[in-house]
Amino acid sequence: MRKPTPIETLERHRGRVVQLLTARLQATNGQIYEHDLVRHPGAAAVVALDAAGRVCLVRQYRLGVDDFLWEVPAGKLDRSEPPDACAVRELREETGITAARWTPLGRYVPAPAILTEVIHLYLAQDLEIGESAPEADEELELRWIDLDEAIEQVANGSIDDGKTALALLRARHRRRM
Repeated sequence: MRKPTPIETLERHRGRVVQLLTARLQATNGQIYEHDLVRHPGAAAVVALDAAGRVCLVRQYRLGVDDFLWEVPAGKLDRSEPPDACAVRELREETGITAARWTPLGRYVPAPAILTEVIHLYLAQDLEIGESAPEADEELELRWIDLDEAIEQVANGSIDDGKTALALLRARHRRRM
């Protein structure tokens, strides 16, 4: 199989974080079609695992589902920011946690049919707890929970955020290696 050939991309909207684009593509069979796409700068998400086997989760309001979700600490990449630097920054800002040991857990692609966002997942260990400094629009509640209990909450649907589910599963897998 071959990728379609891009013909042109039209910007429909430019927001604070994302752009809405319409791409015109030519398929390998010659057909021309349009595809809408949301361009996002990407993000990093962190499983902070303490020596007792607990992970730090944050609860915050998410407009897209009009509800509060329990998630691993995460945030979007700043312009030209490497994913690992974003992970360190977001963990410290949201929770006050710093870590001496970092392990990449791969990437999570949340909605590749319509969204360019790639979330880089990390495991942070050898933790030190400090003061958090969330952004002005972030109201966060923190809790520590046993990693296996968090995985159970993923399995029973209590935790249903995709990046969090995958990050927790990968962290448990890495820990057992």
